[in-house]
Amino acid sequence: MDRRDAVNAFVRIPLLLLCGGVLGASPLPAWAADPAAPLDDHAKAINRAAATSEGSQRVVEHLSKELNAPAATLRAQREQSKLGWGELSIAHRLSQKTGVPVDQLIAEHKSGKGWGAIAKAHNVKLGPMVSELKKSDEALEAKAKKADKGKGPSSAAEHSRKDAGGPGRGAGHGGGRGK
Repeated sequence: MDRRDAVNAFVRIPLLLLCGGVLGASPLPAWAADPAAPLDDHAKAINRAAATSEGSQRVVEHLSKELNAPAATLRAQREQSKLGWGELSIAHRLSQKTGVPVDQLIAEHKSGKGWGAIAKAHNVKLGPMVSELKKSDEALEAKAKKADKGKGPSSAAEHSRKDAGGPGRGAGHGGGRGK
């Protein structure tokens, strides 16, 4: 490679990156292109946390406290709307910020509007709301970790699986030391 080829390569790479950005293959993060992406991330995180019956109970209690809404009301709205817990959380938070009834916001979402578009239509700034949602997600995650940490082995089989596998752990004959 001579000097001219090196200079051409040096010029070509930034030019390709620039053209890629212009043509839609932007190296920017997805959230920069879609400011509502964190809302979807929140909904997914809450829905994942509610994947088990124990997780679902923890999510309902968490949302009930944070949204100042009775758990029975949240359960009824979820059943009626067929939304996930995360989407219902977003609808309630938008309702609190706008004064628009939750059912109306859910109807807007079910008609095909995204949560970001609904927020924008009701003059809600996403930045502060996203910050609140992240704090909520972190608090819920901390509750889940605390609950999981408080659980000990629930059966003798699980207990033996946890103890098996390493030298000096007392699993099997000779404690796994080959003696």
